[in-house]
Amino acid sequence: MFALGIDFITGVAVMTDAASREKAEWPPHPARIFMALVAAHYESQPLPEDGLEAEAAWAREHAALEWLEGQGAPQMSWPEASPRDVVKVYVPVNDAGVPPNPARVRETEMRGALGVMPDQRSRQERTFPALHIGGDEPTRYVFLRWPDAEPTPGILTALTGLTRKVTRIGHSSSLALVWVSEAEDTPSLAYEPNAKATKTRRGVQLRIPAPGFLAELDQCFNAGEIDAFFDLSEAIADGKGKAKEQAKAAFEKRFGTAWSRSASAPVRLRPSPGRTALYSRVDEPADRIVASSFDSELLVLTKQEGPVLGLESTAALTAALRGYLLQGGEGKPEWFTGHSASGIPSTGGHMALFPLAFVGGEHADGHILGLAVAFPRSISAAERAACLRGRFFGPSGEDLEPDLKMGNLGTWTLRREERSLPPKALRSATWCEPSSVWASVTPMVLDRHPKHDQQTERVQWRDEVAASIAQSCERQGLPKPDLIDVDKTSWHRGAPRSKPGPNGMPWLPGKEGTAPRQQVHVLIQFPCEVQGPLLLGAGRFRGYGLCKPLGSLPK
Repeated sequence: MFALGIDFITGVAVMTDAASREKAEWPPHPARIFMALVAAHYESQPLPEDGLEAEAAWAREHAALEWLEGQGAPQMSWPEASPRDVVKVYVPVNDAGVPPNPARVRETEMRGALGVMPDQRSRQERTFPALHIGGDEPTRYVFLRWPDAEPTPGILTALTGLTRKVTRIGHSSSLALVWVSEAEDTPSLAYEPNAKATKTRRGVQLRIPAPGFLAELDQCFNAGEIDAFFDLSEAIADGKGKAKEQAKAAFEKRFGTAWSRSASAPVRLRPSPGRTALYSRVDEPADRIVASSFDSELLVLTKQEGPVLGLESTAALTAALRGYLLQGGEGKPEWFTGHSASGIPSTGGHMALFPLAFVGGEHADGHILGLAVAFPRSISAAERAACLRGRFFGPSGEDLEPDLKMGNLGTWTLRREERSLPPKALRSATWCEPSSVWASVTPMVLDRHPKHDQQTERVQWRDEVAASIAQSCERQGLPKPDLIDVDKTSWHRGAPRSKPGPNGMPWLPGKEGTAPRQQVHVLIQFPCEVQGPLLLGAGRFRGYGLCKPLGSLPK
């Protein structure tokens, strides 16, 4: 076993929630605690004059962090915390430009140079949401425990020393004491991760470290490039003759542009949200949650450039994305291509593509912000990466920005979504959060033509369509719905009507010479919560039949 204890020693924690700058994060996510360890590690990086022993100790800490990120989601316990009032303050910006050679600032540049002084900088609105942690020692402590972890004596020693260097978790005013906890001092922990269970308890989604997280943090911090930029800039500004020309050549080779006084320094990037795990109380009764046939970890692709398109363009967008993904796709597995090697359409599960649109809000208009790829649950992350490599990220993991050509509709430039706080439509949770009530955003294409006429046999038609929808749910392993309603209009504001026409959805293209199948908007209530993404009907792999949690039945 390996465990960490944390004490917010002032009784106050200042950590901004990743989803809202007006809200404090509680409990501290395991990924945040890991980042605090990483920050302490790099802040104590030895200098060359510190000697080989200091460098060796620092390398052992680095290896210990790599070991820790591979231990998975820990068990946790945390005390109750009450939020303080959020007060807006205005602070000087931190990114004011610094003259490359302050001794040679011209008079015309003086105003810009003075901008580095705090009283001369522009001020930006900031909030510092905080929580008061009640109780006395040790009831105010936070604990993390990895019950199956077996650190070597060297790793244990390195992590013990590293925890002593941590001074804060979150904002600099959020002072914290961290220690390696002995087994007998660690209480029985109240929360456990169970994100992959199909029958689980309701809980809280927390960010967790995972293999490769340390390397990502190092890359985002970008210290090497930033240091090189300023070192070379200083060498150019101070250099003369051949030395100056060599520094300029080195600068251009490294950064791909000629040096100038106005050149922008490399920036530090926010790390991606990373993996999450659903935590629930050990002593709470289990609530049944059934997962759809698609994994809730979506590949979200954001539109970087291109024309504004609405949900009526779903078929064209998903067709263009599928064409791009399958370029050079010979030898790809059936779950990826949707057909066998002989060209026969797959009868099993394969990846689905669907639009991510602004729907459901007060001012929703249905415009598409990006696209998503949903994978069958049985396909591992390694298999997905192997098929997607060269499409949205390169051989070293670098992001690519491919162009998606859609004929008369124009061209979209796409990129993997990695912002810590993207628009709601570009968050997996928007489409995957467990709910018992779902409603369609794009109309569901019926699996077969109804035998009854919609106009003259209205009641029989609705019963037949409801039975078809129920069968579609059960074929995906979902429970039989308690309630099914159908309509031409979606229950989500901003979604198009189910039939072609003004503010309507075009028929899903089918085989040439065949009549299009009927499309309907659906409202479904299940007997338990269902975790998305939920895609139903004959067009579910092409973005039709996309459903979104509704929250509750409309009155």
